[in-house]
Amino acid sequence: MRTVYSRIRADETGSIVFGWLGRITFTLVVLGLICFEVLSIVVTRVGLEDVGQTAGDRALTIYAESKNPNSAYLAADEYAASQGAALVKKSFTISAEAVSFDLEKTAPTLLLYRLDATAKFADVKTTIYAEPFVQSGSSP
Repeated sequence: MRTVYSRIRADETGSIVFGWLGRITFTLVVLGLICFEVLSIVVTRVGLEDVGQTAGDRALTIYAESKNPNSAYLAADEYAASQGAALVKKSFTISAEAVSFDLEKTAPTLLLYRLDATAKFADVKTTIYAEPFVQSGSSP
C-alpha cells in the first residue's frame, strides 16, 4: 500500500505548470516579434522623412547657387544614398520655390523583408516636398 505522500509525488509531473509556461512564453515571443517588426517599419519611416528633408535642403541650396537641376539632384541623391535610402530619379522636380521627390528604403525587419510574400510591407516609401527656409523680420 502506498502512502498519501508517495501518491502525491507520483501524480505531480509538473505538466500543467510547464504547459502554461510554454504557452505564455510562446505568446510573448510572437507578440515581441510582431512589435519589433512594426516598430522597425515606423522608425524607418520617421528616419526616411528626416533624410528626405535634409536631402531636399541640400538640393535647394545647390540649386540656388548653381541653377543646375542635375547638380541639385546629385547632391540630394548623394546624401540619401549615404543614409541608405534611394532617391527615385523620375520623381525629382525642383524650382526656385520648392523641391519634390520620392525616397525608398527597406526596413531592417527580422522576417518581413526576407519572405517574398511579405517583402512589400518592409519597403518604406515617402514623398518629400521641401521649400527654402526664408528668414523674415529682423532680430533686435
